[in-house]
Amino acid sequence: MNKKIRVIVLNSDDSYTVELRSKLLMIDRVKIVAEVDEPALFPSVLAQFSAELAIIHLDREIEDALAVTQKIHEHFPNLYLLAISDTNDPDLILAAMRAGVREFLVKPVETNQLSEAIEHVTKTAKSSRVIGKLIAIVGPNGGCGATTLATNLGCELAQMSPKGTVIADLDFAFGHVATILDMAPQFTIADLSETLDSIDPEMMKKALVRHDCGALVLARPQQFAQSELISAANTANVLNTLCEMHDYVVCDGPPRYDGSGGAVLDMADMTIMLVNPVVSSLRNAERILEELLKQGYNPDRLRLVVNRFRTDGSTLGIQDIEKCLSRNVDFIIPDDPLASLSGNVGQPLLSCAPKSKVREAIRRLAKQIDNPERDGNHSRKGIFSKLFSTGRNEIPLRNVS
Repeated sequence: MNKKIRVIVLNSDDSYTVELRSKLLMIDRVKIVAEVDEPALFPSVLAQFSAELAIIHLDREIEDALAVTQKIHEHFPNLYLLAISDTNDPDLILAAMRAGVREFLVKPVETNQLSEAIEHVTKTAKSSRVIGKLIAIVGPNGGCGATTLATNLGCELAQMSPKGTVIADLDFAFGHVATILDMAPQFTIADLSETLDSIDPEMMKKALVRHDCGALVLARPQQFAQSELISAANTANVLNTLCEMHDYVVCDGPPRYDGSGGAVLDMADMTIMLVNPVVSSLRNAERILEELLKQGYNPDRLRLVVNRFRTDGSTLGIQDIEKCLSRNVDFIIPDDPLASLSGNVGQPLLSCAPKSKVREAIRRLAKQIDNPERDGNHSRKGIFSKLFSTGRNEIPLRNVS
């Protein structure tokens, strides 16, 4: 797995937020773990989140930002500091360098400049730790099959990952990943989110429950009241820690596109948008995609997967779906009555229906995620050959049976 660069951004200028986020997320290996808009909060966020790079926007509250940068450099000497500003004032550049800034970029900053800076971070970062990949499964409506896919995809990836795979239930109110796998965890994500400090390793062990298939499950809170107390920072902290410890973290959700959901998508190496081939699902998906683009999320990190597809003409065709959403379909999961069997018997499909078409499709999806260059079933280059790169796949997979 390629080494990821985790980034924390200090930016007090709302008008620059979307542009900066968009350019950062165009770089394949970047994971934005936190965005801070007040210099005073920066030290506490850095103490909470592990990161290799901090980006400081020096166009507002410059003196406060430089003072904080100096403190950060003193306490986190291995953290690579990069500053961005509207001005190339030599005095400001000198002050920034004295505060510990390693690189100073003048706006407008292009993606290739940030990419070069990321390469510098990669070469100088002292940590050789490989960070696991975060995969978010989102749907435009309830009942689209996102939980079934997240659960079974996590179970399949668990068969392929030496460091393990976690299935994290991010539907804090109504999630049922644990229910599908017939598990009743005593501790949940709520117990890991009680403070903004580093997560207690012992509590992490208690909260992660191992299924017979090898996957680890992080369940949603047991009480409705607990779900309201989990902030975006809590969620990002938990996921960041999980990625440090495991090869894959598969998230069922986020189910909402608020601050907490945005934090997950910032960190995600890949977001799977699961749609059903019906008009209502596509309309919702269209609205979500438009909003994500407005917020600066990189569409090349998103994969469009059609669920419950039928070849008898009773559902919308692939060309209709692609035309409606103005993007290629990357993967197709067939309509199969056995898909619901997993939840009813409390076992993943690899155990209760190993030869079903839907299980075979999800297994193939897992293999292509685990090894994007492998595609033994088709003569064309694998549809996920650019899974964690910035290119859109040109050929959708249309036949999974």
